[in-house]
Amino acid sequence: SLLGYPGKFEVTKAVAGTLPETFSMGGDHDLGPDFRLEKIFKNIVSEIGDINTPVNIAIPATDSLLRIVQLPNVSLSEAKMAFRYDFERYFPFPVDEAVFDMAPIVFPLQSGGEEKRFMVAATRKALINEIMNAGAAQGLAISAIEPAQIALERSVTGILPGGNTAESAVYVYVSRSNSVIMLSWKGNGIFYRSLSEGFDKISPLSEEDSQQESQEYVFIRAVHSSLQFALSQIRGFEPETMYIFGPGASEELCMLFRETVKVSSVLSVEPLDVQGIRLSADDMRLGSWDIPLGLALRR
Repeated sequence: SLLGYPGKFEVTKAVAGTLPETFSMGGDHDLGPDFRLEKIFKNIVSEIGDINTPVNIAIPATDSLLRIVQLPNVSLSEAKMAFRYDFERYFPFPVDEAVFDMAPIVFPLQSGGEEKRFMVAATRKALINEIMNAGAAQGLAISAIEPAQIALERSVTGILPGGNTAESAVYVYVSRSNSVIMLSWKGNGIFYRSLSEGFDKISPLSEEDSQQESQEYVFIRAVHSSLQFALSQIRGFEPETMYIFGPGASEELCMLFRETVKVSSVLSVEPLDVQGIRLSADDMRLGSWDIPLGLALRR
């Protein structure tokens, strides 16, 4: 729980822990084929006691999809009703098996102008039902469920190095296994892509290693390819700054990106610093706080 404003937040309540190895699903965001949320919620409650405040939950980037759609001259409520008939043009499962929500955004145009569009987030209904049922079984009040990509973007949006957030920015979350690239225009996301590549930190090459086959170069190529695709689809978007954050972010990685991408400024940022938050050394050792921070910042 947080109080304050961007750049000056204070943590009023926090608990943290690590799940047993038996719950490991092969990655930091991977639900896995035998995933059972109730077991995990039960373990959490048994470790930290009853949670008497509503909680926000992030759906892993691998289990949620985000799309930008054009629905001109309609209100949000009208857009939600109309989109049901277009859902399967954008998402690879039937609307009857889905839960989706949408929000208006501002989208850049090649002409230099902009227009209102809608961002749609969707996931399978079965996953949402499991979250709600598992929460109810353990007495958890769930106030919001959203894609991890949205929480990540929110965590790093604030007063960044060089002043306010750039009008057109690229955010790259460097995770241990499933990373995310996000394009932001005037404070709202207009493109999201999950990447299966990632790493903890840049490691020295051995004599047998080829630089072009190293983890960081594989990752950089994946980001570069995704960025090129995004820019080919969004002709009105010209990125001013690329922000790198997450467990694998470093100045060394920024230097490699500066050699690869055509973005004038590439900076490494720490979301906790962006929001003016300090955590104990013990809490910091538990892992990445980027997604929980984004959830706590949700209004």
